[in-house]
Amino acid sequence: MSDPGSGIPEASDFRPPWVSVPALPVPRGERWWLHILLFGLTFATVSLVGMQYAPIVDPLVVEQGTLHRAQLLQLLGTGILTYTLPLLSILFCHEMGHYLACRFYGVDASPPYFLPFLPFVPLPGTFGAFIRIREPFRNRKQLFDIGVAGPLAGFIVAVPVLVYGILHTRPVVDLDVPEGTTVFGYPIAIRLLQKLLLHREFTSLDVHEHPAFMAGWFGLFVTALNLLPFGQLDGGHAVYALFGRHQRKLVLPLLLVLAGLGFSYPGWWVWVVIILILGTKHPPVLDDTVPLGAGRKLLSVFVFLIFLVSFTRRPISEYSRDSAPRRSPEKRRGTLVHQLDVHARAKNPG
Repeated sequence: MSDPGSGIPEASDFRPPWVSVPALPVPRGERWWLHILLFGLTFATVSLVGMQYAPIVDPLVVEQGTLHRAQLLQLLGTGILTYTLPLLSILFCHEMGHYLACRFYGVDASPPYFLPFLPFVPLPGTFGAFIRIREPFRNRKQLFDIGVAGPLAGFIVAVPVLVYGILHTRPVVDLDVPEGTTVFGYPIAIRLLQKLLLHREFTSLDVHEHPAFMAGWFGLFVTALNLLPFGQLDGGHAVYALFGRHQRKLVLPLLLVLAGLGFSYPGWWVWVVIILILGTKHPPVLDDTVPLGAGRKLLSVFVFLIFLVSFTRRPISEYSRDSAPRRSPEKRRGTLVHQLDVHARAKNPG
């Protein structure tokens, strides 16, 4: 309301009658036991995956073939330090980017929920994490800032993790590539870091990836998934903030592109189903008239570049001699068998 004695109307008097601005959220009790339980389960499943990557760091532990309790604990500790903590740090910073942006704008949001997943390589041991936003977004500026804060924070943490992993990844010696070997596709960001740090590129067939490398790899993969421009994914927030309700016109062609990529990596078909279940269209904001501004539009270009360098068309595949390109005898050496007996078999291939 304006002050009748001043004769000067307040800015709120110019607000259109159909636009309402919600009050700040009322603090509510969080179910912290559920957050702690899910995080504990996720920590356990991710650590079991890290334990499977640990022989790359501690080859002497598994040389004898039979593992004792102390050796298993050593592998578990190595996996936690080199894989679990880096990967969960990336996911935590991603979600805290969203959460702190919500707190900045006074938007009611939950702390992160971590999701455990099957603890078997090549799966990461987690299905990621999310926060629950309990009220609609007020305008497109707020929507954009909250949407991109997560990918930006996660990407910033993933890069130094990848740098460490690239510098500590070891080449494979004297091993042919067996059929069915798991091969990880490297996005542009990893190839650029390889050239910058090593002045050369390596593929998943040429090295035993360090656990930190795999943590960074999954961090980029999660970033790319979240930036897909659908529904209430981070990319859906950003695209709606840029184009408003025109975002709905982009949904069908982009979803068809994603489905087409499924012919090279069937996992994309799973994500098409997930996106259809969660919803492809973004709900409107309360005030769609607030412009985004030049600064945020420029930042959106940077976010799009993050998506491009983090995305890979074929993230995971199996090696096949029939489909693999011809390589020289030296280049044919390599494998990516992340099992506890990998180094024992390296000394005794029979």
